[in-house]
Amino acid sequence: MADPILELDKVTVRRGMGVVLQDFSLQIKSGECVILHGKNGAGKSTIIETAARLLPMESGAVSHHGSLVCDGQGRRLNPKKSFGLTLQSNCLVASQTVEQHLTNVMDLCAKSIDLKPILSAFKIANRRNDKIAHLSGGQQRKVAVIAGLIPAMVEQQPRLVVLDEPDSGLDDAAITVLVQTIHELRNIGHCFMIATHDSRLFECGTSLNDLHSEKTQEVSNDAGWVVESESKSLKLLKTKIGWKYNSSTLVSVQRNWLAALLVMGGLLSIVDPLTLSDETVILMGFTLAPAFTLGLVGDAVFKILNEQRSIDWWRAQYNQVPNSYVESFISGLILTTISSQIFIQSVDYR
Repeated sequence: MADPILELDKVTVRRGMGVVLQDFSLQIKSGECVILHGKNGAGKSTIIETAARLLPMESGAVSHHGSLVCDGQGRRLNPKKSFGLTLQSNCLVASQTVEQHLTNVMDLCAKSIDLKPILSAFKIANRRNDKIAHLSGGQQRKVAVIAGLIPAMVEQQPRLVVLDEPDSGLDDAAITVLVQTIHELRNIGHCFMIATHDSRLFECGTSLNDLHSEKTQEVSNDAGWVVESESKSLKLLKTKIGWKYNSSTLVSVQRNWLAALLVMGGLLSIVDPLTLSDETVILMGFTLAPAFTLGLVGDAVFKILNEQRSIDWWRAQYNQVPNSYVESFISGLILTTISSQIFIQSVDYR
């Protein structure tokens, strides 16, 4: 018998002094869709985030595709295969465009597809090149849901998709498209775990789970999703994605460069380098100050990923997050070169 795509084995999660989840077990196999339902505070989101390796467990274990990804002993291993994830927060970077965000998700999967059909189905094809900040709340949710579905859309082999209240903020037409898409993806072997209060999504489920008992039900097994994807490289993923975030948002210019140039300007307003031509050590310090400032401000990409829990989305997928280390190094060299021309050229070395 094939291993479950997702397995939670006697998982216990504690938040503060209270136990939120006690000895919870669940298995989801290829072609299955489990709907988590129940009252608010029952623990649905806790299960979702535990399955995505975002919450520490007191005991138990979580496995993807038969391999351990986290457990109560603190082990946290990268999933061997990418999985779809949509949290209650949209996990979007507001200064990116819709296409840029979805392309980043495809990069993580090392596959690419034509985005036009799915964007058209959700009626946001005309916003493809718009910044996410300019979208309505419902449109942003559509982007987050599509991002969660992409790992299954690009793969022929079974993948796990985890959706936490994907219906939140969606209009009726979008929910109809979502239900149909889930059916098609499940029919080719992908599996789903969905937390929702919306009864319209219940028809997607091969089983309904209220966290205490599970009820199976019949679902349609009609047409399946047609996968038309192209392979991409996963090499230097963190650096590539970090570069994309930097180039598309100019966040390093807005944060790091601005601070460094302010320091340089402040030093020039206080002293005239020509009057300190004999103070080599001081001028060397002035020369290095902008680069040090750039470093002290911190990784700009890391800062923007804190928007809408984007950083959690990356940690769930990859254990690490995109960074701008290469850009920071290059920026430091450029700033030091500029400041050396300003401060050190006046040094008298005799």
